[in-house]
Amino acid sequence: PMLRAVEAAGAPWRLLYGGRSRASMPFLEEVEKLGGAGRGRVTVVAQDEDGLPDVAAFLDGTPPGAAVHVCGPEALMDAVAAALPDGCSLHVERFTPRTSTEGDTAFEVELRRSGRTVAVAADTTVLAAVRAELPDTPYSCRQGFCGTCRQRVVEGEIDHRDELLTDDERTGSMLICVSRARGERLVLDM
Repeated sequence: PMLRAVEAAGAPWRLLYGGRSRASMPFLEEVEKLGGAGRGRVTVVAQDEDGLPDVAAFLDGTPPGAAVHVCGPEALMDAVAAALPDGCSLHVERFTPRTSTEGDTAFEVELRRSGRTVAVAADTTVLAAVRAELPDTPYSCRQGFCGTCRQRVVEGEIDHRDELLTDDERTGSMLICVSRARGERLVLDM
């Protein structure tokens, strides 16, 4: 769907599509067709045939202002981040959310508009604690990818664990499905 939307918009794009083997790569035929024969927009790297992809070579020449999207294992995302050309933005989607409960502590969240305060245990998400008080609080992925649970932060320091928000967006908001407080208290505009 993402490639079709970019293609329909007429925007330039290139895709590095890697996997263990061609047989294990979903939608491979469709992706190759969308890339167009001989147009060089799709590079397929099957590890059993080609080894690991050369991410740095693929990204070389990517123009400033380009958005680079990556989904895959942690090592791939680290390689892309290390090779990202200056002036490009990186957008990642992990197979599993990058969260940790080791060292997490309990904290309190004040819901300013509703006048409520909720306790968030060390092993509970802000979303779960808030939904216990406000069951209609919107959410979808619960992994920090989609942005449905984004809330404005009025006070407090945020431990961002999402993969979606830009640095500017992180200044005053958080995804409550994965992100937490860095201190003892957060105030949300809810």
